[in-house]
Amino acid sequence: MSDFESKVVVVTGAAGGIGRAAAIAFAQEGASVVVADIDGGRVRETAAIIGDKALAVEVDVADEHSVQSMVDLAVEKFGRLDVIFNNAGIAGKRARTGEQQTADWQRVIDINLNGVFYGTRAAIPHMIKTGGGVIVNTASVDGLVGMAQIPHYSAAKHGVIGLTKASALEYARDNIRCVAVCPGYIATDMTRDTYKPEEVEAVTAAVPMGRAAGPEEVANLVLWLASDKASYVTGTSHQVDGGVLSGFMMSQEN
Repeated sequence: MSDFESKVVVVTGAAGGIGRAAAIAFAQEGASVVVADIDGGRVRETAAIIGDKALAVEVDVADEHSVQSMVDLAVEKFGRLDVIFNNAGIAGKRARTGEQQTADWQRVIDINLNGVFYGTRAAIPHMIKTGGGVIVNTASVDGLVGMAQIPHYSAAKHGVIGLTKASALEYARDNIRCVAVCPGYIATDMTRDTYKPEEVEAVTAAVPMGRAAGPEEVANLVLWLASDKASYVTGTSHQVDGGVLSGFMMSQEN
């Protein structure tokens, strides 16, 4: 039997990138998957790729009622909730802190931090009823260090890590594990939209492994963390960054 046979998983931000890759991987391992995103057309494409094991749901993670409805629908459709992957996020507009517009700041916090809180809060009662579960949150390497010109994104991702730790402490005795993944430079639509063509070379050069990761490489870690193989892992944050945060490199000659 595969790790997720008869399990029910909710994935937000499943219209593409890491969310789509994770949703497909969960389904391949036997899970029934609620694929959710604000982009209804693309999330239905994800569901079509998966087939009968998928339910596509349009959700606005910045709206607590929308998130609650998504989780309740998952339980109504499949009878339980075992894993939620709070993955939806945006990069936001670049600006130094002193020039950040309030509306831009609020939008990033609403989606990247509040959305994770709403998903976590909605999932916990259902998981308690069925004896436990796993909450996986998408943070970022920018939640472990500061990043200039995206202070809203960095603040939100730091907040996700703090929320992950607090939730893990609070619900460990309920057999609920809560962990975070911290991707670095991943080849997704969001990163392609974030970096200008002339910046891609510099960003890639900053990665010790010399390349961007594919979304599937993050999904592989998400599935392991959500599986029973990681049964003693909770309250932790896990980098998928090709070595970016390992330290500084001197120039190397080949």
